[in-house]
Amino acid sequence: MADNEKNAKKMEEKYTRKYPVFYDETKEVPKLLNQEIKLIKLGRMPGLLVVDKKGIIQYAYYGKNMHDIPENEEILEVLRRINK
Repeated sequence: MADNEKNAKKMEEKYTRKYPVFYDETKEVPKLLNQEIKLIKLGRMPGLLVVDKKGIIQYAYYGKNMHDIPENEEILEVLRRINK
């Protein structure tokens, strides 16, 4: 998720060409998902949500700093569980 269309396009070009990067200039989505902003730590804290095919959040992880992200195996296990 990016804050504006220009940044979304930059992210798509830099990180992925397969999947679209959505943007939210109103910042309503991060508010709805309770994603924190910490100005001392340079912005919005990382958040990772896994949403199933029905649109239900099956996993939510909110980082405490910019390097705080879950281990790959943890996410893969969640994906395996919801795809059974």
